[in-house]
Amino acid sequence: MKRLLIAAAALALLAGCVSNRNLAGKASGTTFVYKPNAPAGGGQKLPVKVAVLPFKDGTEDFTKRGSVFDAENLKINLAKTGIAGIITALPPELWAKALADDMAASGAFRTVRFIYSPSELADEDFYIEGTLEKAYAAGGWTRPSEYALGLRAVRRSDNNPAWEKKVTRELMSRKSDFDGCGASMQCMADRSHAVLNLTMQGMFTEARTDLMAALGYPSGDSAGRDAVGEGTSTPRDTESTEQTIERILKEK
Repeated sequence: MKRLLIAAAALALLAGCVSNRNLAGKASGTTFVYKPNAPAGGGQKLPVKVAVLPFKDGTEDFTKRGSVFDAENLKINLAKTGIAGIITALPPELWAKALADDMAASGAFRTVRFIYSPSELADEDFYIEGTLEKAYAAGGWTRPSEYALGLRAVRRSDNNPAWEKKVTRELMSRKSDFDGCGASMQCMADRSHAVLNLTMQGMFTEARTDLMAALGYPSGDSAGRDAVGEGTSTPRDTESTEQTIERILKEK
C-alpha cells in the first residue's frame, strides 16, 4: 500500500472532506477485490486437485503504530484494519481465497478450490495451508510497505508436507502512481487497489510456479514461471508496471 495514500487520507480527514462512512473504511469503492493473473498460455496442466485452507494470522499484534502526523514512523497492519476512505482490511482469509482464485484461473491444475475446513476435503490430492506473516502499509517516503506469506502444500495420501515456500515483497512509494488523481480519494483508492493487486499477482505467480516445480513441472518452461528473486515482481512479458496498473483499472 502506498504511503502517499496514507498521507492523502490523513489530509482528507483533517479537512473534513470524507464522510463518516468513508472514514470507517466501508464506503463503496474501498472494498478490495482480487483480480487473478490471466491464464498462462501453452502451459502444462498438472493432473492434480488442490484445496486451499484459510490462512493463519501471523502478523504482529497491532493495528496502527505511529501517527499520521509522523508519517515516516507510521505503520498500518492491513491484516487487522483498513485505511480510512481507501481500502478495507485484508485479513488472512482474503489472501487464501485470492490464492485459490489465482491458481484456478491459471489453468495449471486439474481443479483448485477454497475450503473453510479440512472436513470439506473431497478428492483433492493436496491441500495448501498458509500464514500471513506481514501486511504492513508504511507511512512516509523512506520505508517500504511489507508483505509476506508462508505457504506449504500437504499430500493427502500421507499428510506429509510436499512443498514449502515463503514469498515476500517490499514496496517503496512512487509519486507517479497517483498522477492525475488530484484530491480525488476514489482515484487514489483505485490506484492503490491496482498496485496491491499487481503485488499479489506477483507473489502468487512465484508461489504457484515453485509449487509446480516441486510437483514435477520442469523449471523455466512456459507456465508463467517467475524467475525473479524473492522480494521482486515482473509484469508479464512486454507490459510495464504502469501499463499493468492501467489494465487492472480498466478491468474494474
